[in-house]
Amino acid sequence: MELRLRSLSDSDVRLVHDKTLEILRDVGISVKSERAFEVLKGSGAKELGGDILSISENMVADALAAAPKSYVLGARNPEHDYPLPSPVPHYGVDGVAPSILDIDTGEERPSTKQDVYNIGRVFNRLNLGAVAWTGCSALDVSPETHSLHEFAAMISGTSKHVQFELRQAAEAKYAIEILKAILGSDDEVRKRKIASVLFCPISPLILDDSMLDAYIYLAEWDVPVNVYPCPIIGMTSPPSVFSIICQINAEVLSTLVLFELLKPGLPIMYGSCSGSADKRTGDYFYGDESSLVSCGSIEMAHYYGLPNYVAGGGFEDFPNLMHWPDLLDGFGTLNNGLIFDMELMVIQNETANRAYRQIRGIDTGDAADFISELKEVGPGGAFIGRKATRRVYREGSELYSSKLFPDTLRTTYGETAEMRKIANAYIQEILSEPNEDALPDDIRKKIDAICDEADAELA
Repeated sequence: MELRLRSLSDSDVRLVHDKTLEILRDVGISVKSERAFEVLKGSGAKELGGDILSISENMVADALAAAPKSYVLGARNPEHDYPLPSPVPHYGVDGVAPSILDIDTGEERPSTKQDVYNIGRVFNRLNLGAVAWTGCSALDVSPETHSLHEFAAMISGTSKHVQFELRQAAEAKYAIEILKAILGSDDEVRKRKIASVLFCPISPLILDDSMLDAYIYLAEWDVPVNVYPCPIIGMTSPPSVFSIICQINAEVLSTLVLFELLKPGLPIMYGSCSGSADKRTGDYFYGDESSLVSCGSIEMAHYYGLPNYVAGGGFEDFPNLMHWPDLLDGFGTLNNGLIFDMELMVIQNETANRAYRQIRGIDTGDAADFISELKEVGPGGAFIGRKATRRVYREGSELYSSKLFPDTLRTTYGETAEMRKIANAYIQEILSEPNEDALPDDIRKKIDAICDEADAELA
């Protein structure tokens, strides 16, 4: 039996939904994009003053009916395609840190486009990694087009699904050109969905224009959207876990309404990422309540039948995993997302494997019933030489054993330091070899040319 948690009862879930409808009706959403404002208004949203629109219960219901409940996040290499919903929780790379721990010196330094590429190469080897956000920032390119360069670097480094951001609408056409260069045709871009975008409403309750206008363009190409609110409890949301879950739900559903009006059937992910603030200084940190907010958001996503992608790749996020999300974000960052650490990314993949073994729970089926072995061995006997024991050891499904980190390191005084040494050697080995799933040189050159053209226009 699998280990599963509920953080909201059925009546709690319905209460969150009802409160969300109240927020959307009475408080409304500030819509900064002129195109988005007109689409929502033309479909029945009522003006509450300025750029604030009231969204009705019927608009929400229609959007939920239109949104697909299952789809596939494609990848450059189809072996890495990721169907949603997923029977097994997987992880994404975190992003987009402005610094990185240098893999050779261990020192913090500003991150570069090459770092993004290298993160993608290492992430390609992590068995529980499914979606590659860009990890760190490309600070060695123009700030006007760095998001596009990061997308180009990550989709060249990894052959798994890539999730990226754009900061201005003018970048969107270049992102599509990169996808066409890789996939070869307009139809394949729409069909394969090898990349998705991350949209962060500005909390509380604002749909900004620059990022949103870029994604409105991409929606015509069927690019999936992860709606990923990031409120800070007590700062950009009310000061309770319940209230922040309601606010996140309102921000997700209002964005869902917009995109399903623009492109009915567009794949949408229910995202959630919250933080806390130090009560004395106001400084951001990832607090205990943040994990609870992710748990509640998973509950709401399950209620609506929407694929979900929530924050929670750290040691304190085991409760998130026990809610069986489709995707957890968080591999690789330190200092509340300000530093990327490739060694940590490899180690977190290992701890995720350990945690996943635990949430799979206890198998009581025939494959796990060895009482007959006990009868044959009897009191005082040994099992190490038995064929059944050797088979279980080899298969590894019942008894987890890492392929990278020795079991004898577990719970030792020097475990963390030794795991870092092993992870570093593993990364160095990967990066010293040719990219196992590299793009052809002619496509790499096309992508470089597309980035140069974007720089010439926008930088």
